[in-house]
Amino acid sequence: MVIGKTNAERFKKIVVATLLILVCAAAAMPFLWMISSSFKERGEIFTFPPVWIPREPTISGYLGLLEQNIFGSAGFRDFTINSVVVSLTSAVISIVMAAIAGYSMSRFRLRGSPFLKYTILLSQMMPGALLLIPLYLFVSSLGLIDSHWSLILAYTSFTLPYCTYILKNYFDSIPPALDEAAMVDGCDRLGALFKVVFPLAAPGIVVTFTSAFIMAWNEFMFAMVFLNSYPQWTLPVALGSFRGQYLVDWGYLFAGSTLVTLPVLVLFLLLQKWLAAGFVSGAIKA
Repeated sequence: MVIGKTNAERFKKIVVATLLILVCAAAAMPFLWMISSSFKERGEIFTFPPVWIPREPTISGYLGLLEQNIFGSAGFRDFTINSVVVSLTSAVISIVMAAIAGYSMSRFRLRGSPFLKYTILLSQMMPGALLLIPLYLFVSSLGLIDSHWSLILAYTSFTLPYCTYILKNYFDSIPPALDEAAMVDGCDRLGALFKVVFPLAAPGIVVTFTSAFIMAWNEFMFAMVFLNSYPQWTLPVALGSFRGQYLVDWGYLFAGSTLVTLPVLVLFLLLQKWLAAGFVSGAIKA
């Protein structure tokens, strides 16, 4: 009977592992096809049956993106710098404000705290298109149209509630007794926050920061509406411009998409230890 149970458990693990491999392969196929197509000539992209490995690999798409200003006054490097500046700035602002707000919601039982928590959740259910016109009118009244600050304000407006709610849950998993012990040892509330709570919540902060950065890095709609001139464009808007009314420049599109994906991939590889710890620690409350 023990042998039968062991075989059943082994069979179950094999089935689960097989399903996971199939799901991962299905998820990776579009990404691998994008990389493969970025090294193909235009005619080879549309061959049937599809060819995964280019017969005559070329880097003309990458060279065209990196060596010239595609839109006259701006090039791919300018768009990359714009995206990095906007994404980093909005993520840093969101994480700083969310850390303070999340800690306050976790440690202090203020009147209306449950209502505030549910309001934050409801704000995440609102589609971005619903906020497009109000935010456009707001940044226009500030004279920030065609400015990176318009995007920073817009991105912060929808990443801050998300970051606040996530960090509040991470702070809930840290026993308040640690704060009290630090204050008994001579720290004030801010000292306990920076010397005890933040270091313990570092994995959660890294996870939240990464999520906020990726949300800003991939955003297209607000950038397309708020930015009018080529030098101000971010990478998603530049990639979208490769698809015209009558022609799609597939070489530039695949090469650009691959380059846009690389920073996020590198970020995950560098922070994978912190990300794994953050996902686990955020799932448990004290």
